[in-house]
Amino acid sequence: MRMPYRLGEQDRPHVLVRMPMDRRNPNFAPLVSRRALVGGALGAVALAALSGCSAPGSSADGSAADESFGVAILRPKSIDPFLASDEAGLQIVRQVFEPLTGFDYETGELVGRAAQRFEVSDDALTITFYLRDRMFHSGEPVTAASFKRAWERLLNPSSAASAAYGVSPHAYLLALVAGAAELRAGEADGLSGVSCPDDRTLVVTLTEPYADFPYVAAHLALSPVPEAAEADVAAFGSAPVGNGPFMLDGSWGKNSAAIKLKRYDDYAGTVPAIERVRFPFESDTASGFQDFLTGAVDVASCPVDELEGAGARYGRAVDGLVAGPGEHLVYAADLATSYLVCNTAVAPCNNADFRRALSLAFDRTGLCERIYREMHLAADSIVPPVVPGYREGAWAYTAHDPARAEELLDGLYPLLDSDERAVAVSIIYATRGGSESAMEELAEQLKAVGVPCEVEGLEYDVFYDRLAAGDFTLARLDVQTEEPTLESILFPLFHTRSLGGANVSGYTNEEASALMTEARATKDAGHRMALLQQAEDLIAEDMPVIPLTYPAHAVATSNRVETLVVEPTGALDLAGAVLAEE
Repeated sequence: MRMPYRLGEQDRPHVLVRMPMDRRNPNFAPLVSRRALVGGALGAVALAALSGCSAPGSSADGSAADESFGVAILRPKSIDPFLASDEAGLQIVRQVFEPLTGFDYETGELVGRAAQRFEVSDDALTITFYLRDRMFHSGEPVTAASFKRAWERLLNPSSAASAAYGVSPHAYLLALVAGAAELRAGEADGLSGVSCPDDRTLVVTLTEPYADFPYVAAHLALSPVPEAAEADVAAFGSAPVGNGPFMLDGSWGKNSAAIKLKRYDDYAGTVPAIERVRFPFESDTASGFQDFLTGAVDVASCPVDELEGAGARYGRAVDGLVAGPGEHLVYAADLATSYLVCNTAVAPCNNADFRRALSLAFDRTGLCERIYREMHLAADSIVPPVVPGYREGAWAYTAHDPARAEELLDGLYPLLDSDERAVAVSIIYATRGGSESAMEELAEQLKAVGVPCEVEGLEYDVFYDRLAAGDFTLARLDVQTEEPTLESILFPLFHTRSLGGANVSGYTNEEASALMTEARATKDAGHRMALLQQAEDLIAEDMPVIPLTYPAHAVATSNRVETLVVEPTGALDLAGAVLAEE
């Protein structure tokens, strides 16, 4: 099956333009997920449990539930960093492996993880990481060579992992590293842009300036691997040996009902308070939440049908990030935005005033309440609120102002006697995303300002073929970034270099593109953000896309939880979790 649209690799494709996030194939969405949108009927036991006024706690009947911390997930596709791409698999990798850097959502800063610190050269072409003293769970030291090995494993078509699994879905992360293209093409034996002057120093050379590369280094797929990862791929896949705060407690396979982790007591960082974690595999979100209600697990996604009641009973986390006493439901926007892309190459969407009018006609709050039942939040920017540099209301035309919309439309297509205008639009969407009701609602809102609108649901492959061919007026998409930076959203969607890739709107603004290019080469973070915000202001005025909503996640935690961070990516910071004293 065709992968979601990716930006051309030469442009650092860390944004995915995907089908809508309304209802995903459950095999690709975990229960603790930023896309926990699957509702389901609960049995009598679950309903009875829900009638209480406090969060459930794990069972106290002597079962494994009171000996370990339980997190409901779906069955992962893989827990090897080379292959893990579903959120269930990445949830495990997050606990077992430690990449060079990580984003601290509590402070809003990029911090060192396996790297104690990092330096970006003045020309933004070289990034040097200085490693902490760390060990793999096997006792093998983590060195700069461990990272080089992992990165070459992703790219090298001759690696044992590539021979077993095919091309890694994460190879594109290294697109800007010197020598990556040659290694991936089988024209080199190693990654020339990565050097190891000593065991504690990793030097990365890029093919073009990219000051935000340390954010890319936070991706779990770029975690180090021991020599055993290539020596026996199958054994490593069933029981990966990482460098993180938790280690596998036994192996897992196709007949496993759960994955078990235990605390890595020799971890050189802050040793977790939780000794053991089990991740039972559930069939869907509803069954996982039922297990939560009966005390079988401590963490599960909350189905949309239960959101209102769960919020009232357990209390919502005020910051949308940290669960704790009286705030056992974490409900917040994801690291994603749902939007309509306008085909700026064809009429009527080649007119900026027309695009602005369409956006002003949409009642996003009503859409979230009536259709999405608050599992989406009204968007006022293409940038999700959790991304540093997000500015509330930066996209002025996302306000609901039908009178202003009609005023703009009157100047282009005056109302006829039929109360319609001499213009019509259509919206295409992928039917597998479950967007029909939302698209019909948008069509009705456009008709209210005199613009007839048809909606057309398409099969996944047909939908993306239409996008690639430019055969559309408006199309429903989601943008999901791999790292929380302005650049990772703006450059792929709007830079002229991205035409033919994620920039499916055909939008060109040379001034905005120049600002984004300059930002990539700017070492100072404050100046870099200012440049990107200038570019965003130009883009927001032109409206080549129409932001609609921010998909949201709702994760419930038991009363055993004193502190637990639920990141917008869906990851749990189990290493930093604190449990209530019993």
